[in-house]
Amino acid sequence: MIERIGDATLYLGDCREILPQLPKVDAVITDPPYGEQDTHAGHLSNVILKNGESAGQHLGFEGISQDQMISMAREWVEKANRWVVFTSEWKFMTALNDAELLVRFGIWRKPDGSPQFTGDRPGMGWEGIAICHRAGRKRWNGGGKHAFYNWPKGSNNSGHPTGKPIGLFSEFVQDFTEHGEMILDPFMGSGTTGVAAIQMGRKFIGIEREKKYFDIACERIANAYAQPSLIETTPQPKPKQSSLL
Repeated sequence: MIERIGDATLYLGDCREILPQLPKVDAVITDPPYGEQDTHAGHLSNVILKNGESAGQHLGFEGISQDQMISMAREWVEKANRWVVFTSEWKFMTALNDAELLVRFGIWRKPDGSPQFTGDRPGMGWEGIAICHRAGRKRWNGGGKHAFYNWPKGSNNSGHPTGKPIGLFSEFVQDFTEHGEMILDPFMGSGTTGVAAIQMGRKFIGIEREKKYFDIACERIANAYAQPSLIETTPQPKPKQSSLL
């Protein structure tokens, strides 16, 4: 099933089957499932969803092993002309680096993250961001700033149990892509990357295998197009690089 909404093309299906059929894109920005398969599907979400489902809902989808993550990341890097940016378990970063895929290990700090309830060790309060690129010259719009993103989780009203803040993914879009470029999200979920892309004047390809999340993504992206005043029509000025002289 394929839905086309403005400059967005949305696929209902498994990204492993659909991705090889797609043309090159400018960037991949995504939020793949975390964790090993034997624990992730039964993990309980602690959020209230848009449809009113109560906290404690099972995620209902499998995690991704380290080997699977490396294989997928390599495929994404080959598909993208420029950057590949995705949230990731910190445990995978060394493997991504050893595979010569990782450019930077970024951090998403969550100021409203849960404390360590046992009190016997520090809480986490952050998640990893894998920033990858094919070999060769690189450019981004962040100037000399750090790959450190400070966004509260807030209330998750995206309709997905692991939905991420729209501000976080808007910042990824701003930093790693240009106006009019094509962004791919192979794990589209409820469409947060797509909404950020559309609002910032980019094109979008999304893939999602779960029908209930695919439908939510279609609705959210259609709603983004229904608010033209929120869509960038001209490129934002780029930050000036500091002179080393």
